[in-house]
Amino acid sequence: MTKKRLLARRFGRVTLRQEAGQVIALVVVALIPLLGMLGLSLDIGYAYYSQRTLQSSADAAALAGASQLPDTAGATSVATQYGSTAGSKNAVPSSGITGIQQTVTEKCVASLPGCAPDNAVVVDESASSSTFFLRLFGVNSISIHVRSTACGPCADRRADIVAVFDRTGSMCETFSGANDPSCTKLNSAKSGMETMLSSLDPTLDNVGLVILPPVGPKETSCSTADGSEYTSSSSKWLVVPLTSNYQKNGVLDHSSTLVSTIDCLHAGGSTSYANAIDAAQAELAADGRPGALRYIVFFTDGAANTGPTYYPANSPYRTQPCHQGVTSAGIAKAAGTTIFSIGYTLQGAGGSSNACVVYQSPTNANNPKAESPAITAYSALQQIASRPDTFFDNESVSGLDAVFAAVATRITGPRLIPNDLS
Repeated sequence: MTKKRLLARRFGRVTLRQEAGQVIALVVVALIPLLGMLGLSLDIGYAYYSQRTLQSSADAAALAGASQLPDTAGATSVATQYGSTAGSKNAVPSSGITGIQQTVTEKCVASLPGCAPDNAVVVDESASSSTFFLRLFGVNSISIHVRSTACGPCADRRADIVAVFDRTGSMCETFSGANDPSCTKLNSAKSGMETMLSSLDPTLDNVGLVILPPVGPKETSCSTADGSEYTSSSSKWLVVPLTSNYQKNGVLDHSSTLVSTIDCLHAGGSTSYANAIDAAQAELAADGRPGALRYIVFFTDGAANTGPTYYPANSPYRTQPCHQGVTSAGIAKAAGTTIFSIGYTLQGAGGSSNACVVYQSPTNANNPKAESPAITAYSALQQIASRPDTFFDNESVSGLDAVFAAVATRITGPRLIPNDLS
């Protein structure tokens, strides 16, 4: 090989090596922004994942809180329990998501029913999502914020509801059994029932009314019981069939048959659970709409103590009026009906003052016989209810508005709504 050719080959190699070094340098320079973009996409992706995790927790908290409305204190407490913060039922992993803050508030959404005073729960949560690659550029975290709003009641599903209203004589007595000319208990119950009606949506919810004692053959719904109610098989338990006519332009219509009947009820007579429940279930079976959820809202201020005298003397409707009420409720529940039971001034869970006793006939009117096996009104209503959360015991002579509003929330169901809904 000539000297000239050898020199050319050597210089050529040097040239190739120099060009290769320049390419590597260019690749390294180009990789820096590429790696930055990759790091940015990974960190933003993790921040999005963190936000979705936080949003799921906020949704759960808002729904749980809304289920407690109109009890705003209870709504705040339950929503907090289901939030994202440490120790909560939906606490998120501490690695990667830090500094979680949660705020729970309530508000009235005027376009939905049930502002008593509020019908929605708002949960705001904020946190920091840790970064990995962006730390190389001095960005240690990305701030995230979520908000969730849930209503309760919401009026988003069809329901057929028969309310059973106790209009017995004790509704015009005090807690201790003394005569109360003002009928405080009766008026409180009417107000509560009408609060429930105000919280429902007549375009979705049909409501009927059963009363106890029933309407005797010579009475009207507005009459005071005259003693004939349990002696005639023609007595009427269902006084208003299922109807959607109880509001007008979003306001309770006191001229409607349903509301005006509630308004005019007077107290008198004794108590029979079973027949009232039977009548409510019969109306749901006869006039309930296909696909609509079915409910009985059973309200009473004391123990069942009688049954229709046209039944045989040994009928459980007469000898075990509380137990028969539980049996009738069981039949309704087996047919798919959800029962809410509301006890009013029952005087405690186990007090003898709410024990079920039987007044079978005028001959033992002053010597009532304890129902056998022994049972209290409190226990009977617990068993009549479909679940523990559909049983309410209100020991105050007032406060029924909140109870009936809570029932409306359970019936219509809490659901998530747009955060800007007003």
